[in-house]
Amino acid sequence: MNEMNKVIKLNIGAGKTYLPGFINIDISEVADISMDIGTTALPFDDNSVDVIFSHHTLEHVENYLFALSEIHRVLKHGCYLFVGLPYLTLTKYNLVNPYHLHHFNEFSFDFFDPKKIKGSAVEENQIYFQKGFHHFHYMGIFKMLPDFMKSWCRNHLFNVVKKIDFAVMAIKPGGKDVEVKSGDQLIKEFNHYLNSRKKY
Repeated sequence: MNEMNKVIKLNIGAGKTYLPGFINIDISEVADISMDIGTTALPFDDNSVDVIFSHHTLEHVENYLFALSEIHRVLKHGCYLFVGLPYLTLTKYNLVNPYHLHHFNEFSFDFFDPKKIKGSAVEENQIYFQKGFHHFHYMGIFKMLPDFMKSWCRNHLFNVVKKIDFAVMAIKPGGKDVEVKSGDQLIKEFNHYLNSRKKY
Protein backbone atom coordinates (compact mmCIF):
# COMPACT_ATOMS: atom_id res chain seq x y z
CA MET A 1 0.00 0.00 0.00
CA ASN A 2 1.53 3.35 -0.97
CA GLU A 3 1.54 6.39 1.32
CA MET A 4 -1.40 8.01 -0.46
CA ASN A 5 -3.61 5.00 0.25
CA LYS A 6 -2.36 4.37 3.78
CA VAL A 7 -5.13 3.91 6.34
CA ILE A 8 -4.63 6.26 9.31
CA LYS A 9 -6.27 5.35 12.61
CA LEU A 10 -5.95 7.44 15.77
CA ASN A 11 -6.44 6.49 19.40
CA ILE A 12 -6.93 9.79 21.25
CA GLY A 13 -6.41 9.84 24.98
CA ALA A 14 -4.53 6.57 25.09
CA GLY A 15 -3.51 7.02 28.73
CA LYS A 16 -1.89 3.86 30.08
CA THR A 17 -3.05 1.78 27.12
CA TYR A 18 -2.40 1.73 23.40
CA LEU A 19 -4.21 0.32 20.38
CA PRO A 20 -2.06 -1.77 18.02
CA GLY A 21 -2.26 -0.48 14.46
CA PHE A 22 -3.32 2.98 15.67
CA ILE A 23 -1.32 6.14 16.24
CA ASN A 24 -1.73 6.59 19.99
CA ILE A 25 -2.07 10.19 21.17
CA ASP A 26 -2.05 11.38 24.76
CA ILE A 27 -0.62 14.03 27.04
CA SER A 28 1.50 11.21 28.51
CA GLU A 29 5.06 10.93 27.20
CA VAL A 30 4.66 7.18 26.56
CA ALA A 31 2.21 7.83 23.70
CA ASP A 32 3.31 7.76 20.05
CA ILE A 33 2.46 11.47 19.93
CA SER A 34 2.51 13.39 23.21
CA MET A 35 0.32 16.50 23.07
CA ASP A 36 -2.61 18.33 24.66
CA ILE A 37 -5.53 17.91 22.25
CA GLY A 38 -7.31 20.84 23.89
CA THR A 39 -4.67 23.35 22.85
CA THR A 40 -2.68 21.86 19.98
CA ALA A 41 -3.78 21.05 16.45
CA LEU A 42 -3.58 17.39 15.46
CA PRO A 43 -0.51 16.89 13.23
CA PHE A 44 -2.48 15.46 10.31
CA ASP A 45 -3.80 16.89 7.07
CA ASP A 46 -7.45 17.76 6.54
CA ASN A 47 -9.54 14.75 5.51
CA SER A 48 -6.68 12.29 6.04
CA VAL A 49 -7.82 10.04 8.92
CA ASP A 50 -9.99 6.94 8.51
CA VAL A 51 -11.09 6.25 12.09
CA ILE A 52 -10.66 7.76 15.54
CA PHE A 53 -11.22 5.96 18.83
CA SER A 54 -11.34 7.81 22.16
CA HIS A 55 -12.28 6.30 25.50
CA HIS A 56 -13.08 8.45 28.54
CA THR A 57 -10.97 11.39 27.44
CA LEU A 58 -13.10 14.21 26.02
CA GLU A 59 -14.69 14.91 29.42
CA HIS A 60 -11.22 15.93 30.66
CA VAL A 61 -10.37 18.35 27.84
CA GLU A 62 -10.80 21.99 28.83
CA ASN A 63 -11.32 23.28 25.28
CA TYR A 64 -13.58 20.46 24.17
CA LEU A 65 -14.89 22.30 21.09
CA PHE A 66 -11.35 22.91 19.84
CA ALA A 67 -10.50 19.22 20.26
CA LEU A 68 -13.72 18.16 18.54
CA SER A 69 -13.09 20.61 15.69
CA GLU A 70 -9.66 19.06 15.15
CA ILE A 71 -11.12 15.56 15.19
CA HIS A 72 -13.68 16.66 12.61
CA ARG A 73 -11.05 18.42 10.50
CA VAL A 74 -8.76 15.41 10.12
CA LEU A 75 -11.48 12.76 9.65
CA LYS A 76 -12.45 11.94 6.10
CA HIS A 77 -16.03 12.61 5.07
CA GLY A 78 -18.13 9.61 6.09
CA CYS A 79 -15.57 8.24 8.56
CA TYR A 80 -16.24 7.67 12.24
CA LEU A 81 -15.29 8.87 15.69
CA PHE A 82 -15.91 6.08 18.22
CA VAL A 83 -16.09 7.52 21.71
CA GLY A 84 -16.90 6.30 25.22
CA LEU A 85 -17.85 8.79 27.94
CA PRO A 86 -19.25 8.89 31.49
CA TYR A 87 -22.99 9.51 31.60
CA LEU A 88 -24.30 12.89 32.74
CA THR A 89 -26.33 11.79 35.77
CA LEU A 90 -23.73 9.56 37.40
CA THR A 91 -23.09 11.42 40.67
CA LYS A 92 -20.31 9.52 42.42
CA TYR A 93 -17.75 9.38 39.61
CA ASN A 94 -18.89 12.06 37.19
CA LEU A 95 -20.70 15.14 38.50
CA VAL A 96 -18.44 15.49 41.54
CA ASN A 97 -15.23 14.53 39.74
CA PRO A 98 -12.99 17.64 39.68
CA TYR A 99 -11.25 16.33 36.55
CA HIS A 100 -14.46 16.06 34.53
CA LEU A 101 -14.99 19.38 32.78
CA HIS A 102 -17.86 18.38 30.44
CA HIS A 103 -20.89 16.14 30.73
CA PHE A 104 -22.55 13.95 28.11
CA ASN A 105 -25.84 12.22 27.42
CA GLU A 106 -27.54 10.74 24.37
CA PHE A 107 -28.22 14.19 22.88
CA SER A 108 -24.68 15.59 23.15
CA PHE A 109 -23.75 15.02 19.51
CA ASP A 110 -27.12 16.20 18.20
CA PHE A 111 -25.71 19.73 18.58
CA PHE A 112 -23.45 18.97 15.62
CA ASP A 113 -26.08 17.37 13.36
CA PRO A 114 -27.71 19.83 10.93
CA LYS A 115 -30.74 17.52 10.73
CA LYS A 116 -31.23 17.81 14.49
CA ILE A 117 -30.22 20.79 16.65
CA LYS A 118 -27.06 22.09 14.99
CA GLY A 119 -27.52 25.88 14.84
CA SER A 120 -29.75 26.06 17.92
CA ALA A 121 -26.99 27.92 19.77
CA VAL A 122 -25.09 31.04 18.73
CA GLU A 123 -22.10 29.31 17.21
CA GLU A 124 -19.41 29.81 14.62
CA ASN A 125 -17.91 26.31 14.46
CA GLN A 126 -18.09 24.19 11.34
CA ILE A 127 -18.31 20.86 13.18
CA TYR A 128 -20.79 18.45 11.57
CA PHE A 129 -21.42 14.92 12.80
CA GLN A 130 -24.21 12.41 12.30
CA LYS A 131 -24.77 9.90 15.08
CA GLY A 132 -24.62 6.26 14.07
CA PHE A 133 -25.45 4.80 17.47
CA HIS A 134 -25.40 5.40 21.20
CA HIS A 135 -25.36 2.65 23.79
CA PHE A 136 -26.17 2.96 27.49
CA HIS A 137 -24.39 0.98 30.20
CA TYR A 138 -27.07 0.57 32.87
CA MET A 139 -26.24 0.02 36.52
CA GLY A 140 -27.44 -2.72 38.87
CA ILE A 141 -31.13 -3.55 38.82
CA PHE A 142 -31.82 -1.07 36.01
CA LYS A 143 -30.22 -3.54 33.56
CA MET A 144 -33.16 -5.89 34.08
CA LEU A 145 -35.99 -3.42 33.48
CA PRO A 146 -38.01 -3.30 30.25
CA ASP A 147 -37.01 -0.52 27.86
CA PHE A 148 -39.86 1.86 28.69
CA MET A 149 -38.98 1.71 32.39
CA LYS A 150 -35.28 2.15 31.65
CA SER A 151 -36.15 5.28 29.70
CA TRP A 152 -38.32 6.68 32.51
CA CYS A 153 -35.66 5.98 35.15
CA ARG A 154 -32.89 7.44 32.98
CA ASN A 155 -34.85 10.67 32.52
CA HIS A 156 -35.95 11.08 36.15
CA LEU A 157 -33.32 9.50 38.39
CA PHE A 158 -29.62 9.77 39.07
CA ASN A 159 -27.20 6.81 38.91
CA VAL A 160 -29.17 4.76 36.39
CA VAL A 161 -26.59 4.80 33.58
CA LYS A 162 -22.85 4.64 34.27
CA LYS A 163 -21.47 5.42 30.83
CA ILE A 164 -22.44 5.87 27.20
CA ASP A 165 -20.75 4.87 23.94
CA PHE A 166 -21.15 6.58 20.57
CA ALA A 167 -20.14 6.32 16.95
CA VAL A 168 -20.53 9.59 15.07
CA MET A 169 -19.83 10.09 11.38
CA ALA A 170 -17.95 13.16 10.15
CA ILE A 171 -19.94 15.19 7.62
CA LYS A 172 -18.04 17.61 5.40
CA PRO A 173 -19.74 20.42 3.46
CA GLY A 174 -20.15 19.36 -0.16
CA GLY A 175 -19.48 15.71 0.64
CA LYS A 176 -21.50 13.05 -1.12
CA ASP A 177 -24.27 11.23 0.71
CA VAL A 178 -22.82 8.33 2.69
CA GLU A 179 -24.79 5.36 3.93
CA VAL A 180 -24.65 5.18 7.72
CA LYS A 181 -23.50 1.81 9.01
CA SER A 182 -26.00 -0.17 11.07
CA GLY A 183 -26.02 0.33 14.82
CA ASP A 184 -25.14 -3.33 15.39
CA GLN A 185 -22.16 -3.07 13.05
CA LEU A 186 -20.92 0.08 14.76
CA ILE A 187 -21.30 -1.36 18.27
CA LYS A 188 -19.34 -4.43 17.18
CA GLU A 189 -16.58 -2.19 15.78
CA PHE A 190 -16.51 -0.05 18.96
CA ASN A 191 -16.21 -3.15 21.16
CA HIS A 192 -13.46 -4.55 18.95
CA TYR A 193 -11.38 -1.42 19.46
CA LEU A 194 -12.14 -1.28 23.16
CA ASN A 195 -11.14 -4.90 23.73
CA SER A 196 -8.00 -4.60 21.59
CA ARG A 197 -6.34 -2.06 23.90
CA LYS A 198 -3.12 -3.18 25.56
CA LYS A 199 -1.16 -1.81 28.50
CA TYR A 200 2.17 -0.15 27.85
